[in-house]
Amino acid sequence: MFTLLIDMDGVLTRDKEFNPLPHATQFIGKLRELKIPFRIVSNNSTRDPKLIVHRLRVKGFDISVEDFISPVMVLPDYLRSLGVKRIFLIGTRMLRSFLEDQGFELRDDHNVDGVVIAQDKELDFIKLKTAVSAVFLNGAKIIPVNRTKIVKDSDRLYFPGAGSVADMIARACGYEEELPNLGKPSPSFIKRALRNLPEEEVYLISDDIYTDLMNAGDAGLKTIFMTTGKYGEDELKKAGFEPDYTFHSLEGLENKILEWLKD
Repeated sequence: MFTLLIDMDGVLTRDKEFNPLPHATQFIGKLRELKIPFRIVSNNSTRDPKLIVHRLRVKGFDISVEDFISPVMVLPDYLRSLGVKRIFLIGTRMLRSFLEDQGFELRDDHNVDGVVIAQDKELDFIKLKTAVSAVFLNGAKIIPVNRTKIVKDSDRLYFPGAGSVADMIARACGYEEELPNLGKPSPSFIKRALRNLPEEEVYLISDDIYTDLMNAGDAGLKTIFMTTGKYGEDELKKAGFEPDYTFHSLEGLENKILEWLKD
């Protein structure tokens, strides 16, 4: 039996309000019906994963907390492993509350051990100055919640992802440590995503060529590219990447899965 690791943004949902793409809720229902093992794997860095699952359920997805994983679930243990206690956050108020609930001290100045970088639509000069000062003057660690390069917003325009912001700060400070990848498709994230699931044949389904699919082979995954999100099929040529499969809709993917089951 094969296992599906399914990206959320651009594959199941169309926008930041978690509205489903066509056939998305039916697709998850069909996987349930066919007893195909799956997990929704998202690089979402805005809030407690339990809140995301609640929103998805409200939108009609038949899932539970056990069906979902994001790098926010990995972040607290990673910070503790570094000995980071005081944090300056580039991120949402919901992520700030989550980290405070986990016992971390969130500060608004540069006297911190680590700079955590997540999606932040309120990013401004003061936040960037504080983050750079924390790294350059105080030796703070740079911890991007994910390595996402670019994000498609609800208005169909684009903005830099947490990975791009982290790269900018690292370059400005001459930061020499390798930036971590807490999200997909890092081996540690994928190992956690596959917990209690079959691992013989695993497909990563995503709309993100650069962050997800191009590095999926390092984690032993097969790749399915969906053109329903941030990139079109022409982007594959620009990237010089060929996935195992490309689909333009979840109906098309579902039909292929039914073929696999017949074989």
